[in-house]
This record gives sequence, structure tokens and C-alpha cells, in this order.
Amino acid sequence: MSATLSELAVAAGLAEHWTDARHQACTVAPDTLRALLRAMDLPADSEADIHDSRARLAAAHSEARLPAMLVAVAGTTLRLPAACAGRYEITAPQSAQLAGRAVAGASGLPELPVPAAPGYYTLALAAGTTTLAVAPPRAPTLAQLLGQPDARAWGLATQVYSLRRPAPDLVHATHGFGDFGALRDLAASAGAAGADALAISPVHAMFAADPAQYSPYSPSSRLFLNTLYADPAAVLGDDAVRAALAQLGSQAQQTLQTLEAQDLIDWPQAARARQRLLRQLHRDFDHAANSRQRQALQAFRDAGGQDLRDHALFEALHEHLARQPAAPGSWTEWPAGLRDPRSQAARAFAQAHGEALDFHVFAQWLAGASLAQAQQAARQAGMRVGLIADLAIGASPAGSHAWSHQAELMRRASVGAPPDIHNPLGQAWGLTALSPQALRETGYAAFIALLRASLAQAGGLRIDHILGLARLWLVPDGAPAGDGAYLRYPLRTLLRLAALEAWRHHALVIGENLGTVPEGFDEALHDHGLLGMDVLWFMREPPAARGAAAFKAPGAWPVQAAAMTTTHDLPTLEGWWQGRDIEWRNNLALLGPQERETDLRAQRDADRDSLWRAVRDHAHLPPDPAPAQTPVAALLAFVAAAPCPLALVPLEDATGTLDQPNLPGAGAGYPNWRQRQPLAAAGCLHDPAVRERLAPLRSLRGRKA
Repeated sequence: MSATLSELAVAAGLAEHWTDARHQACTVAPDTLRALLRAMDLPADSEADIHDSRARLAAAHSEARLPAMLVAVAGTTLRLPAACAGRYEITAPQSAQLAGRAVAGASGLPELPVPAAPGYYTLALAAGTTTLAVAPPRAPTLAQLLGQPDARAWGLATQVYSLRRPAPDLVHATHGFGDFGALRDLAASAGAAGADALAISPVHAMFAADPAQYSPYSPSSRLFLNTLYADPAAVLGDDAVRAALAQLGSQAQQTLQTLEAQDLIDWPQAARARQRLLRQLHRDFDHAANSRQRQALQAFRDAGGQDLRDHALFEALHEHLARQPAAPGSWTEWPAGLRDPRSQAARAFAQAHGEALDFHVFAQWLAGASLAQAQQAARQAGMRVGLIADLAIGASPAGSHAWSHQAELMRRASVGAPPDIHNPLGQAWGLTALSPQALRETGYAAFIALLRASLAQAGGLRIDHILGLARLWLVPDGAPAGDGAYLRYPLRTLLRLAALEAWRHHALVIGENLGTVPEGFDEALHDHGLLGMDVLWFMREPPAARGAAAFKAPGAWPVQAAAMTTTHDLPTLEGWWQGRDIEWRNNLALLGPQERETDLRAQRDADRDSLWRAVRDHAHLPPDPAPAQTPVAALLAFVAAAPCPLALVPLEDATGTLDQPNLPGAGAGYPNWRQRQPLAAAGCLHDPAVRERLAPLRSLRGRKA
């Protein structure tokens, strides 16, 4: 590899060398670096290309240039570019103006004192004007949010689509999949049972014109909501929904009842049925809505601004083009004039199809109002955090966000994960990645917008694959998942902005820090007040120290984390104990080249015995062998005893579900994102078996008076 290519890769933030999960040194191939540099608009196919790309990159990062945003910590000192010496003024709405002179500090560069109050300020300097984002020293901790210095709370984690809401009529029932009405029921029930939080699966906007795309972690846009989850009766009233159902007719109503009775979600059919109901409600709105509802919709439309209009336009265009005989699979295959939302053709379409656009705005309004009611129900039931939203790591390159925010994203590259112990071939998730250069040039606007959208109707946020705030594994289009490279991001800047938005929303932030964790990353989360995740299956002693007690005792778990039994991508308690995940992986040919089912089952037997010894030792139980039936209550008690401020129990573990919600890499062979809970959301926590399983959580982490 040429030295100049290596130098360009380093300057662009690409890691030529990295260490895998088995601590083996790895080197990225030159062709991979060139492909990823092209994705960053930094061609490197020749020495001349490399020279030009280096020059443009150096100019963009020049210290002499005032960036679009400066990010600092409240009450500290901010170092400025050399050209910014002299007088400054700091202003913000409803704040007194601060002024002074930026003079050289110990570094020789000009410095100024940062305001003590967190928030967004306008900083005026001789070199120009920029935004000053002042973050608190740390995001709000659970102790601060709960008003308890020794906070030890618990909550549930649920897949929204899995929830059930049986009702005597179709007005209040779910229609083949869970929605925000069922979520509201679960929130009220969990709050009454003593839970302080309810973590939910991503509810980002999907593709109204393509319901076959239903993975919540591959959305069309993370700025908007999945309108299928709207609870129309909660917003428009029972009579409006009853009238719409009547107009749809008895056959449509029978379809909804049939879909609701199924154990697995038929997403295409169920989505189309719900869409028909939403469209009928929209047709009825003009003559059926009251003035308060009209005003609320208009206020929502005004607040949504250009982003909302662009999303509605994408949905209308996608639907229109999907009806064509040779329907394009992605907006990149649309007619050339429609690939740009600012084009004359796109504007003409919007003018000609105003009613279609208005429907998608209406549906977003219903979804947002429904989700807000679920959060309100959680707080009214006693939850001190309430809903914890989930921000997916990326979005589909064929979706609304990729179409309307093209300049913000990396091109021709996908987010994924390198080969590791659980996924020996690596993972390519087919998701977009924010461009680090675009983030810097736009004052981190895209990242801030995602945080605000996720926190709009929640009391907390889980950031999926938060390791991506430090580095993302990017795979060039068409390459195997293992042939990627890490791209560096400005971790501390992004963590400070996350802390600032959490402070502004009075919210908790959890980062999914599972996988190959860079050195010092967990400490950075802690420094900024974000919780990590302690997952039972990974709480092991270092390999060299493994013996009779390979699983760590609860007291040895890292404190700055949310304690969990499992996640949506990992086996449930029942599934792990019974080896169900091994059975699925073997049947679907998902085992690595060195893996054999018999060996994995033997290892699982040993791991199960080891875990049971740890549980026995902690609970001072007799030295009996591991039981054949999964000891869910004992395992939950084990996790609940961890010193973590928050323990989250997936609803699958509370209800004794065998199969995990998602089996990575399984494709159509496994019912990913289609399984429904066996019990109704409103009553599941009253089931005797569920109450018995959750008893340790209430005992060890019940609310204090």
C-alpha cells in the first residue's frame, strides 16, 4: 500500500489497521480503502487524486476556519481558532448577553469562558458568527431523574408490534400487530406494577408503499414515526373510527379480525388493511373533525416544516411510482427529475398531488399524538422515566431520509459489523451512515435532529450501536461484510450533544455498547453521564480466569449501565436455557466454518451449569444441578441484584417466550419481527406466572416512598 494512500485514509478517519474480537491484528485492503474514500467524495485511484483529496480535506479541517458549531462544556474555557482573537458576544433567547475579549491562553490560541447554563447560543466574533452548543458536564442520571441518590429502578423492554389489545369491537383492538394503543395499555399496567421505565423497539417511519419492508432497524426515516402504529380512536374519538370501519364494510372488518387472531404478523396484508382505515379516516376528517382537532393538525404541519413536507412528498411519490408496470426498487431508480426533492419535477408533483401529501402528514400527526398519549399514560401510572425510545443506527438507503438529505450521508457504503465470535462472517446491515465531514460543515444538524425526534414523546433514549459515535464499520457496496473498515467519528462532541439534548428533554440516555468496544469507550460514556448495557450472557470473567464460576457475580457487574437479561438479537432466557438459538442457527446454516452443533450444545451445557453455579452461590441455594426447566425467576433475581441503577426485563422473558424477536442473518427462514405476545398488553402483568417471574424485580427494586 502506498504511503500517500495510508496518509489520506488516516486524515479521512479510516483505520487501516484494527484488532478483531479475538485480539488478532487485521489490515484493510487498499481496494477497500479506495472504495470507502470514494464514498466520502475523496477519490484515491491515482497519486493525483490522492493529492487533490488531501488538499480539500486539509482545507475543510483548517484551524483558521470558524466551524458551523462549536461544542463546549458549561463553565469551562473554550479554545478558538487563531483567527478568532478579539472581541466576542454570546447571546441566547431569554439570556443576558455576555461579551468580552478572547485572548491567548496557555496553548497560544484565543480562549473565552463558556456560559454556566447549558443551551444553544449565538457566538459573534471578528471572524464571523457561529452556534455555540453548551453541554452540561453530564447527561441527567437516573438518580437525578428519580430524585434518589441510590436509585435502583426497574422497567420492561418491549417490541411494540408484538403487543396485543383484544377488545369487544374493532375500534379499540389491535389489527394484526401491536400499536401505540396497546403500548399505552402496557405502560399503564407496568407503571401500576412499580416499573419506572418502558423501553420500546424503534418506531421510525417505514415505507407506506412497501409494507414488505418491516424491520424496525431499517427504517425509511428516523425523523418520523411508523404511521401503522397510530391509535386513531385515541386522537379522533371512537365515533370517527367506528364510522370509518362501517364505510370499509364487513369484509374489511373480517380481514382485521382474522389478522388479529394470527400468532405471526402478516405484515403486507396487515399494513394494507391498516392503511385503508387511515385513508378512510383522512377522507372523513374534513367533515367529521372538530375545531380543536383541525387546529392540532395545522400546528403539527407548521411545526414539521420542510422535513415533514419532504417526507410526505417521498411517500406520495413512492406510492405513485410503485403502481407503474416496472416499479423502481429505490428512489435512485426513479426518473431523473424526481431524484432530487428540490427539482422542478418534484415540486410539480407536490402541487398536483396535494391530497396525497396531506394524507401522509395526517397519518404522522395521528402517530405522534398516539405515542405522546402512551408516554402520558406511563407517567400518570407512576413511571418516573416512562418510555425509552430506540434510535436505530441508520436508515435504508432506499428511504425518505436518504432521498431528502443526500448531502448528509455517505454514498455507496453500508453500516455493519466486523466478524466476531457470534457472527464469524461479519454483518452488512444495508444502512446509511452520516458523513463526518457533512456533520462538521452543518453544525451537527443531522445528529441533533435525530436526537430531538427520538426524545419528542419519550423520557429516555437508547442509542442503538452507540459504538458508531466513535467508529462505524463501513462496507463498500457489493463487498463481503468482512471486507470493510472502521471510520472515525468525533465521539466526545457527539456525546456532549447527546448530553445537552438529554438535559433539555429531562431524559435518560442508554447506549448499546455491545460488540468490539474501543479502548476507553465505556469510560467516555460514563464521563458524559450515559449508561451502557450489561447483558447477562456477556457478564463473564476474563477467559484466563475462567473456572467453576465463569459468570460474574452480580456485584461485579459494571455500575454505569442498565442491567438486562438479553436483547432483541440474542436468545431469551427460555431460548438460551433450552438451546433453542443453536437449533435455529444449525437448521438455517448460520454456523461458522469452525462451528458444529454438537460442540455448541456441549458448550451451552457447560455454560448453563456455570451460570447456575453463579446463581446458586449468589442466592445461597443448595448445590443442586441446573434444573431442566428454565429458572426464570432466579435468573431475574440474579440480574436484579446487580448494582446498576436500572434493570430492564424484555417482555419475552417476563412472559416466558422461547424464540428471540430477531435472529441476525436468518432471512426468510426465521420469523424476524413477526412474533406476537401470547397475552394482552393490559393484563399480561397480572398473569400468575408473569407475576412470579417479576417478583424479584419488585422486591429488590421497588419504588421507595
